[in-house]
Amino acid sequence: MHNIGIIGYGGFGKFLHRAWGGLEGVRVLAVADQDSKHDPGGIRFYSSWQELVADDEIEIVSIVTPPSTHAEIACGAMERGKHVLIEKPIAITLEDAKRIISIRDRTGCKAIVDYMQRYNPLVQAIGRLGKEGTFGSLRRMVVENYATDDSLFPEHWFWDRSISGGILVEHAVHFFDMTKCFTDGNPISIRGFARATPDDRENQVWATIEYDNGMMASHYHDFSRPGFYERTTIRLVFTLAEIEIEGWIPISGKLRCLCDSSSSETLYQLPNWQEIKRQAVSELEDISRPAGWGDVGQGVTGSQVVIKDGERQFSVETMINGSFAAYGTKGETYLDSLRELQRDFLASISDMGYEPKVSLEDGLKS
Repeated sequence: MHNIGIIGYGGFGKFLHRAWGGLEGVRVLAVADQDSKHDPGGIRFYSSWQELVADDEIEIVSIVTPPSTHAEIACGAMERGKHVLIEKPIAITLEDAKRIISIRDRTGCKAIVDYMQRYNPLVQAIGRLGKEGTFGSLRRMVVENYATDDSLFPEHWFWDRSISGGILVEHAVHFFDMTKCFTDGNPISIRGFARATPDDRENQVWATIEYDNGMMASHYHDFSRPGFYERTTIRLVFTLAEIEIEGWIPISGKLRCLCDSSSSETLYQLPNWQEIKRQAVSELEDISRPAGWGDVGQGVTGSQVVIKDGERQFSVETMINGSFAAYGTKGETYLDSLRELQRDFLASISDMGYEPKVSLEDGLKS
């Protein structure tokens, strides 16, 4: 039986408690929070994180506190021999992130960052097909996230960079990390921008990233719109395909892809794949040039067309449009993905030679 302690018992702390509670072989033994009104009753309650990590019965500590506190708590817990699950981001400075990694290496404790998006079956399926070459090369990734600030009052720690790191650190790291699910490229050029309100709340941020394999990404996050308009889209542009994913927790999407007979079958690996339309390439019109420019732009002759992708070539026969969707709701997908991360973490604790899908180094990179 693995005994869990949760430090920080706000909304996500309670959600994390629920996730741990659905797993066999674990029990939440204690929580710590500065506010006594968050005492859930029925388990041990501590008013400081130091008291919780001093509890010899606790083996694993889940850290769900403001980002600026992650390094101190994670290092303190590992110094007491505890394994740690750190809510993203790993820290708000590179120095603190490297210190956490150093303490992990010295103590031999296991540690993981809560990048549960990597365990989302929908993200996994797209990433697998993309890296197998079904869609050709990934050329572009566009993330647009519109959120509400209704529950983030002006004095909330979220707006204080010294506590949260700002939106690009506190929130966007999920999407920076998710990029690794879709491409093996590494960033070589990064630019970030932010715009603040008159009361100095940075609520619009934008980052552009160039990768060494030619992929270009942009990330825009806006925490200023009404909750009715809350929406997140992730658009992936491959040589052969266009994919648009919906949801901060991706739960649905649509795809348009140039395929041959074998690649069209692999699309059924996407969850709840529904083919909507199929057209032979001979029926498609190339609209890249207007009429009157000669043969180019007037259509395709033959049953196949060759698409060049760098040094590779693809012979495609059909254009397929379709949709895909998670097997559950947003909440169910979130919970299931989080539990898969927790199972992966537990496996690394039971077998010290096992490496989970997410590492502290991933947290440092994002």
